[in-house]
Amino acid sequence: MTQKKVLIIDDENIICKGCEIILGELGYLCDHSLSGVAGLELVLNNPYDVLLLDMKLKDMDGMKILETVKKIKPEIYIIVITGYSTVKNAVTAMKLGANDYISKPFSEDDIAIAISNGIQNTSKA
Repeated sequence: MTQKKVLIIDDENIICKGCEIILGELGYLCDHSLSGVAGLELVLNNPYDVLLLDMKLKDMDGMKILETVKKIKPEIYIIVITGYSTVKNAVTAMKLGANDYISKPFSEDDIAIAISNGIQNTSKA
């Protein structure tokens, strides 16, 4: 069985590194980008099963990344993470194709469960 690949796009290095440690221990291969522009390029040019995507990035709107990825690679399971959680943002993200939505701060279990759900869903597709 091939290892599942996860891309983390978040402009906070501590979030990226923390998620990589948690997910690496669970057997996932992880890449990360601290830039929305570079992250979008990574996700569009590489095979990922799950995208962990921050909504508020310094160089690009996470909603735009979400919308672009869903149009070009609809099979990728996208989990939106944000420190600016509102019902409106959650609804907008889901309408644009997000599969899950997690508010910061989140626990190791929150991430592990969301990624596991994403992998199960991509495996069924």
